[in-house]
Amino acid sequence: MSDVSWDAIVLAGGRASRLGGMPKADLVVDGRSLLDRTLDAVSGAARIVVVGDVEAPGAVVVQEEPRFAGPAAAIGAGLAEITSPWVLIAACDYPFVTEAVGPMLDARRENNTADGVVAVDAGGSRQHLLCVLSTSALQAAVSAQETLTDLAVHRLLAPLDLAEIALTARATEDVDTWHDQEVAEGRSDE
Repeated sequence: MSDVSWDAIVLAGGRASRLGGMPKADLVVDGRSLLDRTLDAVSGAARIVVVGDVEAPGAVVVQEEPRFAGPAAAIGAGLAEITSPWVLIAACDYPFVTEAVGPMLDARRENNTADGVVAVDAGGSRQHLLCVLSTSALQAAVSAQETLTDLAVHRLLAPLDLAEIALTARATEDVDTWHDQEVAEGRSDE
């Protein structure tokens, strides 16, 4: 997608209740934190916006209001800092997101009549926290909502015309629990 400028919103917040309060962004897979792995994956963005209570040198860091208002509210907070016509959204709990970014950007270029592309995992489920969207279409979807607090992301994105991009199980694998981290560690050198 080098022909069109794109920014990235990295979602790095949340309560991490399934991890006993340990922030997902700080979890380590193959010697690197999930946040660092995600930041590396989106390093080609014109601007990187991280939403969460984290340090991310070189990125714009913002916080959703109210705090812990959910990923849709985090997307809204990050969107306020986006300046490019396209935005890649990635939750920081995908340890192998590097394998998703290129194919998603290519799919966006090939489907330029759609409002964007959304990743689909090996089981056929949309991964709404892994997508490339038209900034203007996302702004319209956000503006149409009465509130983003506790809104499901699939509801926020429902009005958008999204092409689906099937990705490998590894590219869409996410880490929500300690067990998930152990599984990801075991796949690091696949």
